[in-house]
Order: sequence, then structure tokens, then C-alpha cells
Amino acid sequence: MRLLVSMDSWGARLLSVLAIAPALSCGGDVTHEGTGGSTGEGTSGQASSGTSGQASSSSTGGLPPDGLPFACDDPEPIVVAGQNTGYVRCAGGWIHRAEIVTCPSPLPRGEACTDPSGAKGNCTTDADCTERPHGYCNTVTGGDVAPGCFCHYGCTTDADCGEGQICLCGDPVGQCVLARCTSDKGCGSLLCSSYVLNPGCGGTAFACQTPADECASDKDCPGDEQCSLEALRHACMGQNCAIGRPFLVEGVVRTAEPATRDDWRAAAPDAPPRREELSAEQRAALAEHWTRAALLEHASIAAFARFTLQLLSLGAPPELVGAAQAAMGDEADHARACFELASAFAGRGVGPGPLAIEGALRAEGAREILVTTLREGCIGETIAAIEAAEAALHATDPAVRRALEKIAEDETRHAELAFRFAAWALDRDPSLASAIVDELAAASSEPPTPSEAGPGGPLLGFGVLSPQHRRAIRERALALVIAPCARALLSRGDSIERGSPRPAEGRQREETESLATNS
Repeated sequence: MRLLVSMDSWGARLLSVLAIAPALSCGGDVTHEGTGGSTGEGTSGQASSGTSGQASSSSTGGLPPDGLPFACDDPEPIVVAGQNTGYVRCAGGWIHRAEIVTCPSPLPRGEACTDPSGAKGNCTTDADCTERPHGYCNTVTGGDVAPGCFCHYGCTTDADCGEGQICLCGDPVGQCVLARCTSDKGCGSLLCSSYVLNPGCGGTAFACQTPADECASDKDCPGDEQCSLEALRHACMGQNCAIGRPFLVEGVVRTAEPATRDDWRAAAPDAPPRREELSAEQRAALAEHWTRAALLEHASIAAFARFTLQLLSLGAPPELVGAAQAAMGDEADHARACFELASAFAGRGVGPGPLAIEGALRAEGAREILVTTLREGCIGETIAAIEAAEAALHATDPAVRRALEKIAEDETRHAELAFRFAAWALDRDPSLASAIVDELAAASSEPPTPSEAGPGGPLLGFGVLSPQHRRAIRERALALVIAPCARALLSRGDSIERGSPRPAEGRQREETESLATNS
């Protein structure tokens, strides 16, 4: 699919923030070798299925009571190194956890990690990875994303994971994933089954099936929708990676519900969007699209409010704190512009209801804050900026085009802020490099873009890109913009560990350097 935006210009702009000369030469698909990371249903990033180490027939069962449509057909036990893991893969690619089993692990392995490029990371063997339990030394391959060997950390039991997580077994070791159940035993006669954590963004999580479920895997959903969790039930959901910085709470995108109100409309809107050429069905579809975008922008205000507090908790320099505060104002403007469009197409006032913030602000350390920033900012807002710019180039309605152009420019600055924070955090603690490697690998382990549909459509001129169009943007942004910036970050960390001077734009004032020295 041909895109109108230039990925090179975005890459050059973000790389300049890191004081690195543009060198966008990589591309292609990215896979994370042997991490067992969360990659979505039916992908190879998790433990593979096999015939050895078969679980008992009771643990591969999964026949729900009459009237519940999502039994585990063709159950296949998932095994690692010939051992049963307690997980079962079902027809359609979804997984359930039949029983709790300690995940097999060969760690520490004796062989050394080598990168074909000769680049150095932060480890040579598994024995070098001792910051947390179950460490291993590995590379990220495919598209030359992050040359060098870096430490990764996993789990073998649920006790290795945080509250609300379970250990999803993998090779060479399991990975902690979000879960609302620990096994089928806790779900009565139903199953503790997988779902896509963030539709369009990927990730795997688990929850008990319910009688109200409408899907078990993506194959049960229409079009490009994915099987996720909504109101505690497995439900088909559209892909919601953009627009704006997603407000993630326990790994799940959170927004308010829409409400009938006028006070969130733009204070002094320009000319309204054209409605006369649209059918009633098209106006309804556009009202729904811009309401969804407005709610995401509205939730982004909360994401930046949290980020500001997190920056203060780490002793970040005032430039970062001030930029985060300014970004809150930008997101409020975006929300009002999108609610204005939604109201115009709906023919009535549309605004946000209350936004639940329970669990949004927990005591977190530098690694957890960096992971959230990588997901929400470095990845989420970079893709959001490029998507808004692409939509603006296709928009034929002047009001829609103006709104998208403003959003694209602001979201680019927000992505720059995320990369600036990541560089600052890595300067303070080079061991955080493994978080960058892991998050990039998880984001890149997405299924291929469906090829049967093109970028067009009757609503393209009003800012609505097709799911295929959006997925193409995501894939190319990851390979051609975000991955080179990740390499630049890792290069910074490597140079700091060797004692090389920092780039000029990465230097902080004396008190910040003292803080980094003492951290």
C-alpha cells in the first residue's frame, strides 16, 4: 500500500532529538528470538505446541455448558523442551490455562550470545544477567532493529510476576502477562482464556470466559476487529492504537464513555465540516469515528498528568516536566476539536463522561515508568502522529484537514518528549536498555497487514483511514522510524557505559548529572 507521508522526515526529526545523524536503512519484519513474549494469539513468540509431554484429557478439555459457543476445539497441549506447560492451544489460535505448572527453563545456558553485526550490548552470556531472576542474554533479529546482545528477564511461576499477572510459559523462559484468572479452576465450568490486550497494538492477557462472550479468537470477529476484553467479557473490538497518547491502566487502554454535552466543543471553531454531501449512514459513521478519537484524546490528558507526576518522582529536569505539562494542554485542544467534529456530524452535542482513574497511579520505579513511556509515547504517539498526518493528506474537507494537521504536529512533539525522557532515563541507568529491546520486540510481533482492501473509501476525505491503511502505517513506522530511534537510544547507553561523552542535547544541568551519578 502506497503512503503519502514520508517516513524519512519523521525518522530524521526524532533522531535529531537524540543528537544522532539520520541513518534510516533498516526495514522489514522484526521478531524477538526466544523470549516467549506477549505477541497476540496464534503467533510463534510463545511456546510451541507439540505432541510430547501431553496433558491429561481433563486438562485439554474445555467443553462449556450447553448454549455457550466457545469450546476448545482440537485442543493441543503447549510444550516447551518436551515438557507440559499447563497451557492448551485451541482451534482458532486462542489459548487457555488448564492447570498451573512450573514453566520449564534451561537457564542459565552455557553458550555465549553473539550478534552477526559484531555490535556489543550489555551481556555476553546468561550469567551476566543477574539484575532480576530468570535472566538471559539474547538478541533481537529481523530488520537489524537492535544490534547487540541484551539482558531480558522472565518467569517460571506466577510468584515471579506482579499482582494481577501470571507466567505465560515460553522458550527459553516464560513472560509475565496480565490476567484476571490463574487457571480454568478459578472459572467454574468455563475457561481461563486468552484475549488481545490492546487491539491493534498487540499483547496477550487472560480472563475467565463468560456467558456473554462474543468471541474466543480474532477469527470469530468481523473484518479487522480483534477479540479483546470489554466489561469483563470477550468481545470483538476495533483497533484503537491512535489517535493520541493512550491512557494505559494495567496494560489496558482506558477512556471515558461519551455523554451528551456541549461544553467540550471547540471554543471558537472555524467553518464546520461539510455535511450536505453525506448520507445519514455516513454522518452516523463519522460521528462514531470522531467520538472515538475525541475520547482517546480526552484520556491522553490523564496520561500526561500521570507522566508529569512520574517525572517528578524521578527527579527529572524542569524541561521535561514543563513539556509534559504543555502536552496536557495540547491534548485538551485535540479533544475539543474532535468533539466539535463529532457533534457536527451527530447533529447534537457530544462530550466525555467521567473518566475512571482507579489503579492509574501506583508506586513505580524507573523501569516501569520507562516501559509505560515507550508504549504510550515512543511507539503510540509516533504512530499517532504519522497516522494523523497521513489522514490529513487524504482529507478533502477543510475543517477535518485543519484538525488533523494540528494533531499531527502536536503529537510529533509529544513523541519527541517521550524519546527525550527515554534518553534521559537511559543516561541515568544504562541497564534499562533491556526494556527498550523488549518493548520494541513486542510491538513488532504483529500479524501481517491484510492485503485484500485498499486505502480508499467514501469517508477517506473526512479523515477515516481503513484498518488496512492504519496497519500499513504502523508496520512501516515501527520498521523505518521507531526502530532506528531505538537503535540510537541503545547506542547512547553503550557509549555511556564506555565512558564516552554524551551528545550535547542529552546533557542536563549539574544537579541532574549529580543525580544520575548517585542513582
